[in-house]
Amino acid sequence: MELNKIIESLLEENKTNKSYEMLETLIMKVLQQHFHEKGKELIPSYIIKNDFYYGEFDGFAPDGTENLEGSTIFEVKFYRSKSSTIKLFAEKNLEKINNRIIKSGLEVRNIVFIITLELNEEEKEKLKEQFNKQENINIEVWDLNDLTKIFELYPQTVNETYENISKLLINTKISTSIKESTSDWKSKQRTSIEQLKKAYTDDDLVLFLGAGVSIDAKIASWDNLVNDLLVNLIGSKLSEHNVNLSEAEKAFIVEKLKNSNGNSPLLMARYIRKGLEDVFSKILVEILYKNCIDTSDLLDGIAQLCLPVRNRVGIRGVVNYNFDDLLEYNLKEYKIKFRSIYREADLPLSHELGIYHVHGFLPRNSDEYNSLSKSLLVFSEEGYHDLMLDPYNWSNLVQLNYLRENTCLFIGLSMTDPNLRRLLDIAVRKQEENLYKHFVFMKRESYVREEYDQTNINNTSIEKFDVVNQKLQEDYYKELGLNIVWYDSYKEIPNLIKQIKE
Repeated sequence: MELNKIIESLLEENKTNKSYEMLETLIMKVLQQHFHEKGKELIPSYIIKNDFYYGEFDGFAPDGTENLEGSTIFEVKFYRSKSSTIKLFAEKNLEKINNRIIKSGLEVRNIVFIITLELNEEEKEKLKEQFNKQENINIEVWDLNDLTKIFELYPQTVNETYENISKLLINTKISTSIKESTSDWKSKQRTSIEQLKKAYTDDDLVLFLGAGVSIDAKIASWDNLVNDLLVNLIGSKLSEHNVNLSEAEKAFIVEKLKNSNGNSPLLMARYIRKGLEDVFSKILVEILYKNCIDTSDLLDGIAQLCLPVRNRVGIRGVVNYNFDDLLEYNLKEYKIKFRSIYREADLPLSHELGIYHVHGFLPRNSDEYNSLSKSLLVFSEEGYHDLMLDPYNWSNLVQLNYLRENTCLFIGLSMTDPNLRRLLDIAVRKQEENLYKHFVFMKRESYVREEYDQTNINNTSIEKFDVVNQKLQEDYYKELGLNIVWYDSYKEIPNLIKQIKE
């Protein structure tokens, strides 16, 4: 099969970042054989790691190529149009590549950019000229025609690799991750924080906040909200028949409901909302804030991150999936100018930070806000259905615009929201190149335990499983354009946020 047909086939079949990984795997596999026959070495997915940095080159040839002397790195880039190749040589992308070279400690003599489009010599030279800022580094551009000439030399390797590409991809990921140590995630964490710091400095960072942000401030969790509302609904109906539940009895029932998994929370919420009707929002607010303590280290850290920097914006916007007004409370403490957005007609002024409550807004003091009744409240199953079925809903458009145009950091989110995952997938498919520009804080799960020491469980084997499992999770989320920033304890997040601003 011709290379351009293979590229079209993989892109059409997968339509995600996974297709880019498959193409890169295929290209590097064929190039590796070509280099071997020329007496040269090519190392695919060359890892750079030290105590402070973790990065990767698509390929590294320590002895160069048959035509290039000295150590050579390879960067594979997939574009759908020639106009998009200009982004490759945009100043901030050149800076990222140069930063990786410096951090690697390698004395790089050549960089070969592999671009899966047909380019003439003039177009190649124009791209190379834009890289002249890099002294003592020779730049080469290989296009589709250059690759095709090499691929035609190894038709059997091409066909076998293409036919088994999915299996080869996962085998490569596992074999690569096995070589990593259990502490490499810390280097990756530091590298991600540096990238987030750069996005923050460039006024490009947007925060996406979920329920985990409000936990320490004792806002009622989703399950508690639903359970409390259900007890309230049933209790109100019982009282109509002279059966009155005491507070102790209500608490007892709520506790029992927490351990019951026989009902879908979304289905229950739908039922509850219809049952409570006009008093639903009022009761929901009471339950939401009944144990609230207004702030936490995490909320305070987020508020400080939102403080505008002199001559810069810092945080471009905040997408908040929570109903509560805790972020607003903490922003007021720092006298930050903001505007809560909870309906289509709302827009922040140029000097205001937009807080987009894309699932609805239930502040404690409703008198401070206009037209709250027009706020979209995504509390039950039909609310999610409305979002999924209406691609032009203002909530979807706000999120999609940020996901396409900016660097987004997800905090306190489990990433299981089906609509959010759908929007991430759309944003990835609309990209002109293979980018993983968003970040999500996630707790690292380790299966190594001290109690295993005295049993027939081998901790060394469990450690390797942990490393491979984390690597596969990282690759899975990359399909949605996300980089995982691992942490061990929830209490680490405020410090990680602080590092972004430093």
